[in-house]
Amino acid sequence: MREYTKFYSIRYFRNEENIGIIANITMCASELARGEFVWMIGDDDTLCVGTLEKILRLLRRPDAPDLVGLNVGYLPREERPAPVEALGGIRATTSKYLRKSAKDGIVEFSELLEGPCADFTASYSGILRRALWLRHFPKACRDEPFTSVRTTYPNAYVIAKTMPGRLAGSIGDVAVMIYEIPGSEFSWAKYRALNSLIHATQLLDLYRANGVSSQVLKPYYLYQLKNRGGELGELLWNPKVVGGFSRAIQFAWLLRRFPFQLVQSFLVAMNHPNAPRILASFTRMLMRIKQLAKRT
Repeated sequence: MREYTKFYSIRYFRNEENIGIIANITMCASELARGEFVWMIGDDDTLCVGTLEKILRLLRRPDAPDLVGLNVGYLPREERPAPVEALGGIRATTSKYLRKSAKDGIVEFSELLEGPCADFTASYSGILRRALWLRHFPKACRDEPFTSVRTTYPNAYVIAKTMPGRLAGSIGDVAVMIYEIPGSEFSWAKYRALNSLIHATQLLDLYRANGVSSQVLKPYYLYQLKNRGGELGELLWNPKVVGGFSRAIQFAWLLRRFPFQLVQSFLVAMNHPNAPRILASFTRMLMRIKQLAKRT
């Protein structure tokens, strides 16, 4: 890194100790960054050809938006290029995108909320004016991580508090390519169920409280119910995962407006390998009855 700082506009910092992901992100935005905009991007996130030019074109406009939403592509991690192969940006195709109908230019913020999982929980999916960061994080957040939306998804928290009802920038082409790894390999794996069930749902409530319409957010809420049954099972039955029965009840309370889908989500959770055998057997019986009913 010291070699790179001789030739490029790169400033390099090293923490004296591991301060955790949330403190690190907010420290970079609030204390170390000195530009007008902040883009949080990891060492394993690869830029596509032309990305920086497209971003700068938006940020140099007289009416530059406070937020630029980026489209993201996903590939298996075994396809990740070597660093030298990524110089100047990569050219790769994928069938998995964050936003399938993303536009270019200036759009209403709600247009960026295209549906799961385009919710800005991924820090690399948005470039944010630093002044907005400072409004909510004047210094690094050293609170206990993964205890709230603010200490789980700080970038999405700032966006939810400031951007509803405003204009934002949008780049439709894939700007960042992510090479996916199993969630179990993350250092915060034991918090994944808690974050994806509780804090992600609370983020949706925060968007709603700040003016995003229920119609825009409904697909997100339904996604939480239809696609998070496995995580709910982890919350209930895996002792190595942070959560437990009380958090499962909290999840049910947050999504009580969708009782039918909520029951289905809990039925999926009962099929967890660690679930009591009698519950799992009862659940499988109900699911067979449901399948037979559909056939008739």
